[in-house]
Amino acid sequence: MNISPARDDADPPASPPDWTIEFGSDPVGEGEYFYADVKRAGQVMFRVGLGGIAEEAKARKVLAAKARAWIDEFLSSRVNEAKRIT
Repeated sequence: MNISPARDDADPPASPPDWTIEFGSDPVGEGEYFYADVKRAGQVMFRVGLGGIAEEAKARKVLAAKARAWIDEFLSSRVNEAKRIT
């Protein structure tokens, strides 16, 4: 699934189209642990996880928001690093 919503006013910001997210879950005690593997051009960049939410749809929404925020921070730091180098 692509992370980018098809709108310009995304908050957190939309990610570039080469970023994707794959959701999964594992049982933990009496609940469920939801996670998302975030990939760039097919390569896993990081995993974000979440517990304490019972509804899968809500967990997906929260995980996607966390992923977009992380991607934005990652890309911003790389841009700032490139500016310092040049």
